[in-house]
Amino acid sequence: MKKIVFNKKAAAIIAAAALLVTGCGQSASTGGGDSKEAAEPEAVETQDVEASEETSEADAQDTQDAGEDAEAESAEEKQGIKSEDGQPIIVKIGTTSDENRIWDALNEELAERGDDIKVEWVNVQQTNQVLADGEVDLNSFQHYAYFDANTADLGLDLTAIGETLIVPLNLFSEKHASLDEIPEGGSIAIPEDATNQGRALHVLENAGLIKLAEGVGVNGTVSDIAENPKNIKIVEMEGPELPRTLADVDAAIINCGYATDYGLDPVNDPIYKDEIDFTDPAQHPFINIIAARTEDKDNEVYLEVVDAYRTERVAKAILEVYNNAAIPAFEY
Repeated sequence: MKKIVFNKKAAAIIAAAALLVTGCGQSASTGGGDSKEAAEPEAVETQDVEASEETSEADAQDTQDAGEDAEAESAEEKQGIKSEDGQPIIVKIGTTSDENRIWDALNEELAERGDDIKVEWVNVQQTNQVLADGEVDLNSFQHYAYFDANTADLGLDLTAIGETLIVPLNLFSEKHASLDEIPEGGSIAIPEDATNQGRALHVLENAGLIKLAEGVGVNGTVSDIAENPKNIKIVEMEGPELPRTLADVDAAIINCGYATDYGLDPVNDPIYKDEIDFTDPAQHPFINIIAARTEDKDNEVYLEVVDAYRTERVAKAILEVYNNAAIPAFEY
């Protein structure tokens, strides 16, 4: 009997449980499709949130990875060119000036890049010959026109590996405040070397003081003067000596580099300024360069020096040194 009673109780409990479960199911569906449809979007929203969170996590990981890659690339760039022994690689550059600010800026740029390279500038004479003889690694003092003529005359195997700046040749005077004041039969000093002399004569022509024969190129000479209405006497001298002649002549055509070294203001002191534009093909021969021995034209260290030179930091130093008279021959 007890066994039968127990089975009845169990059956009753099971039946009640079944009714309860059935009631819940009916209750869930009693709201018709509305309750079910209301529940389903909630599940979809949950899935969307989870998917969104997964996407955000993936995006965050991608961003982190990209940042790490950028940092790695930046670190790699900062490594620069390294020496084997950890000591600076010294690059000697021959110049004809004692001005150091441009080279200081270049060394700062090389250091910031992480290069084990240090430039040392040396003021020397016969600068192309000195380079060819291996006494310096590079030189930087001349434009294309002078370089082409001088290396051809001396039979030197040198190559231009980078362009630096363009320096105007302007007309200075300690005696006269304008072109009109230059007297009949007055004297004007100009550079004696062929390339700078030709350029100086073109400046005088642009100033309206003389007229050159038809077709005279960059290497014109005094004998190419076709018209000289004021009968101006042309005095030929070495470029570095020209500023010192100002007390003895009516005017002088002076490279603004030499003018600056002498203490002249290349912007405010000239009585005539020739306009310069490094993008003008006619002025390309007068762009200054960095030269190397041809065997070293692909030297990684020397090309890095050129690349570091052609930067905003060095451009600012050029403008400061030349009081904005000379201009960098590169975009920055």
